[in-house]
Amino acid sequence: MATEAKAVTRELIWRRVMDELGFEHARVRRGPEGTELSGLILVAEQGAPLRAEYSVLCDDAWRTRRVSVTQSWRGEPRTLTLEHDGDGHWRKDGRVAEELEGCTDVDLGLSPSTNALPINRLRLEEGTRAELRAAWVRFPALEVVPARQGYTRVGPARYRYESLESGFNALLDVDEDGLPVEYAGIWRRLAEGPAAPVSPSQAFMEALVSPGPSPELGDAAATFGWLVGGWAGTIQDHDPDGSVRQSHGEWWFHWVLEGRALQDVFIVPSRHAPAQSGPGANKRYGTTVRSFDRAGGKWRIVWVSPTGGAINRLDGGRDGDRLVLLGEHHGKPIRWSFSDIGPDRFTWRGEEQDSTGHWKLQARFDMRRIA
Repeated sequence: MATEAKAVTRELIWRRVMDELGFEHARVRRGPEGTELSGLILVAEQGAPLRAEYSVLCDDAWRTRRVSVTQSWRGEPRTLTLEHDGDGHWRKDGRVAEELEGCTDVDLGLSPSTNALPINRLRLEEGTRAELRAAWVRFPALEVVPARQGYTRVGPARYRYESLESGFNALLDVDEDGLPVEYAGIWRRLAEGPAAPVSPSQAFMEALVSPGPSPELGDAAATFGWLVGGWAGTIQDHDPDGSVRQSHGEWWFHWVLEGRALQDVFIVPSRHAPAQSGPGANKRYGTTVRSFDRAGGKWRIVWVSPTGGAINRLDGGRDGDRLVLLGEHHGKPIRWSFSDIGPDRFTWRGEEQDSTGHWKLQARFDMRRIA
């Protein structure tokens, strides 16, 4: 009986020796389905710390298929997503990138690892040369521009890289996987070895979390996309007798399922809140998944609360300057809304309609952005 080939995973560290201002810690995972290059880059850029995490997925012929980059620089987080059909057609952040037409590989300007992509894809014979167009990602702007490049195999494990527009050229000494060992006095490998298996929790997060919304959502992504990040604030439960119980809570949002849905985690009391001496708001530790029904033109959400046992389904969307969702709970109409929306704040209200048609406030959350 044939057995499936196991993935081979390596870890490597490079130092930017040309100025001693940067390091990269990369992971290379090769399997029968293709290769993933991922890594963390830490450099000093214009006197400020720059942190960039990336993932490059390739098929079994080393053709770049999907790229994601998350960058933090001068207090500003930014993301970039590139998708490639393998035939020179690209999307950038979900939109067709005509300027990248004909590019075959991605070149991350801060990383030596992506030189391995054309080296492995081309598989040049010694003494031969090839030219290509690469999607060159420039940091810290995260601009992507086409770049004409040349690779010549000048020895068994040595290549000459050329930037055909600037005239820059450099020699690369590589290993058996085409990964640089020495990059012409610019980058130098410090360490390499087998990587520990990815933990189940990390593998789950990588499968679930997406860097941004799917292009399938189009303009609808903006309805809830502004929530991505972390929020904290005051949580109030309004009881039938008119009393109000209050606690502090936190709320985290991110794109999931290849950006087709937005999921949150809602926690009350906050993990960082001091213990309360009196009764506070109801304990909550649950999640909501939001997905867009293109046929109906509405967002549909499902809230699951293991602590309270509730499962609520609502749908809706933008209503003027509010977001309004309607549903039922125990046979009674309910309305959830986001209002007073600003760059760093919003108010959420949960209401139930009584037999007279009056909406009664059951809960109110006043949130401020923390991430």
